[in-house]
Amino acid sequence: MFLLVGGFICGLIAGAAARYGHMCSMGAIEDAVVGGNWRGVKAWGLALASAVIATQTLYYFGIFDPLNTLYATTAIDWPAALLGGIMFGLGMSMVGTCCFGLLVRLGGGDIRALITTVFVGITAIAVNSGALSNVRQHIEGISLIPLDAQSQSFAPGLLASVIGTNSSTIFCRLMLCVLFWCAAFDDKLLRRPRLMLSAIALGLAVAAGWGVTGMAYQEMDTARVESLSFVAPGGRAILQFMSEGLRDTTFGIASLFGVIAGALLIAIARNEISWEAFDDTREMRRHIFGAFLMGSGGILAKGCTIGQGLSAGSVLSLTMPVAVMGIFLGAKVGLAILMHSPILGQFKIAKLLR
Repeated sequence: MFLLVGGFICGLIAGAAARYGHMCSMGAIEDAVVGGNWRGVKAWGLALASAVIATQTLYYFGIFDPLNTLYATTAIDWPAALLGGIMFGLGMSMVGTCCFGLLVRLGGGDIRALITTVFVGITAIAVNSGALSNVRQHIEGISLIPLDAQSQSFAPGLLASVIGTNSSTIFCRLMLCVLFWCAAFDDKLLRRPRLMLSAIALGLAVAAGWGVTGMAYQEMDTARVESLSFVAPGGRAILQFMSEGLRDTTFGIASLFGVIAGALLIAIARNEISWEAFDDTREMRRHIFGAFLMGSGGILAKGCTIGQGLSAGSVLSLTMPVAVMGIFLGAKVGLAILMHSPILGQFKIAKLLR
């Protein structure tokens, strides 16, 4: 019960924060690429900085161990992380937001988000363990960067093997301070205290997820330590709803419903509830195609903008920058397609979306 309540509360805080501050990863990328306004991207940087500082504090006090997370590996599968990130970024440009954003929109009454979330979950199941799992297995492991120990899949562990433990600790802490300073003390961001508060709250919700599952792991109430991520848990939620009931509900599924509830509370408080549906079949096709890319890309990359961007980033996983770079690149290409670029507009994908 502690795990479920903790997951729901972490999701509740994250959903309320995103709705309150109107935080959207795709919107931030679009503002940066199209309008040259990097305020949204810096807000996500502030969320990451807050998540990293709080998470590393929990690790320092022994509340959880990154070696018990899925990001601890003996080899870095960079092609899967990069390709998965590109697919996810392209998909979220088709949808207009990420998986986390879909749940936040759903809390405000967006029926499009509900349908798209279901398609993301179905695709995630198919790619992870269903009909498309063979395709995933052929992509994974194409080119691996071997590591001497699992600890080297995180920046502190890799640095420690090169420059020593003490030096790596000092360097990482210095980088944390620089990251927080660059993100928090931006003139445009300082003029938006609501956005700053939301970003910090989102980062703390990610760190709280590590704390909740870390304590549950120590009590042997869960087999894995995890934090917020919304691709694979969405698939598991659909699978449980259809065939297994809710008796084996995990932290990830509980956090998913928490996000919807948090966004709903803010939407009600600000009178923002608005029932919305697809405008036409073209928009529906675009969302379904985007959902397929997001579901498959999220499984390949082992996370979404939250799962890889914030959760993996908070433990300083080395796959995080690769996946995030892919997401940014995919989103940028998707924006170019949707804006009818004279070069990209000739691809078959653009014809499919018309």
